[in-house]
Amino acid sequence: MLIEKAASGKIDIPEFQREFVWTKNQVADLLDSLIKGYPIGSILVWDLSDYTQGKHVYENKSKEWMVDGQQRIVALCILNLRKPYWLDINIWNDLVKKYRVKINILTLEVSLEYPAIKQIHEWVSPYDIFNAEDIKKLAEELSYKLNRPELFTKIYDNASKIKAALNMDIPVIKINTSLENIATIFERLNSSGTRIKQADITLAYVAAYNEGWVREEFSRYLDSLDEGGFYFDPTLLVRAITSVGEDKAILREVSDDFLRNKNNLLDYAFSKFKNSLNRLILEFRNIGILSSELIYAKNTIIPLIYLRCRFENQFEFKKAFLFFLLALWQGRYSGSAETTLQEDINKIKNSRTFGEAVNQLIGELRVDSINKEAIKNAIHYQGEGRFFKLLLYLITYRNEAVDWFTGVRIGYTTHNEINKDFTIEEHHFFPRSLLRSVGIKKEERELLGNITFINPGTNKRLRYQPYTYIQKYGIDKSELQKQLIPLDENLWKLQNYKDFIEKRSELIAEEINKFLKP
Repeated sequence: MLIEKAASGKIDIPEFQREFVWTKNQVADLLDSLIKGYPIGSILVWDLSDYTQGKHVYENKSKEWMVDGQQRIVALCILNLRKPYWLDINIWNDLVKKYRVKINILTLEVSLEYPAIKQIHEWVSPYDIFNAEDIKKLAEELSYKLNRPELFTKIYDNASKIKAALNMDIPVIKINTSLENIATIFERLNSSGTRIKQADITLAYVAAYNEGWVREEFSRYLDSLDEGGFYFDPTLLVRAITSVGEDKAILREVSDDFLRNKNNLLDYAFSKFKNSLNRLILEFRNIGILSSELIYAKNTIIPLIYLRCRFENQFEFKKAFLFFLLALWQGRYSGSAETTLQEDINKIKNSRTFGEAVNQLIGELRVDSINKEAIKNAIHYQGEGRFFKLLLYLITYRNEAVDWFTGVRIGYTTHNEINKDFTIEEHHFFPRSLLRSVGIKKEERELLGNITFINPGTNKRLRYQPYTYIQKYGIDKSELQKQLIPLDENLWKLQNYKDFIEKRSELIAEEINKFLKP
């Protein structure tokens, strides 16, 4: 059984595997699927017997590597209270506390544990059923606790079904071949539906050729970025490193010498990549991008990293950032991102100067003036509205606006330090509940023109119009201006909501066009 193999160390995860990231609901859904007999997919195991480095445990002992299926196996281990071999005991204890799932022994309903069901006897832990030596005895005890002896048969049948589900054999695809053949097998499995990314394959090669490198170099840097508020998917970082080292964003074209770190090719590229990204992060923080959460299409940072490496002495952040914003706006790297990324890497590579490179990149993009109508019709969380909201936030940050309700600068903590965990927190200038009460449709309530910004965690529960709460909280007009709020007090009244949106959209469009000016 895979749970036993994971607990005993007969199966491990390789260095390049990500940590356990499933939500509590995903764990509950997995159990529900097992009980209902739904398929949960196969597990992909790679038997690379000459490589001995696992994710967290470093004894020189060959194991089978679980390349696809870690999230499901860890979830099953949590349900059965069996710690996977590779998990640190403190991490494991935190997972067990966090992921509490219960099953209704009468209805087979699966639920996350919450106070209302905690002391109800019909809600049982999957662990208690899985580890019951005698299902008959368990059913007798539960029917006794419920004071319903007539339910014994139902409880017995359901408990048996649950135990059988938790003992279900999961199909395992085992690959036992040379390292040289593994990428082809992965790609063929991938085309059949197994979720293996090319970046996983690339990291697998790097890990196998350079013992300890992924764990000691790559993963540590990934963790340091995360601690600083800038988490990026390993896939993105691998593309950035190969772009810097070999001018290649298409990972399957990366040379074997690079993967093997011949003549320190990999180390040199990794060093340049880190230096470039670290400097970009400093620049991002200066303008208000305080965490990677604000970059909703993160692939857009790859050409920026490469551009800084290619023209380190000529690099101008303001010009590069304009390209970054335009590419973000127009979804430059969505869809067939790999091909487009390679095209832009080639443009940068073949340019003689930084200015030439940026002009070529921007030349591929539409540089239009943004009119009031585009802003007026934008919903803040979708389509262009998401991009316009980012720009509105950056303008607000540049203006050093403060949270109206706490007086703390937007993006900062109460100790006047940059908030590395900052995410955009919207405040609806006209409260949604108030707009709803007078029949304003949802789309109109969520227009960008109704969005202002506060710091995460600000406690505000407003049910009255801005005209009233601006006076109540003593919000200074200069602070309203910093968030592009029109100062005509009549526009703050509920009956003038549409006029307010009209005027504020005009102000936002004007400032965004200035912000995007080359």
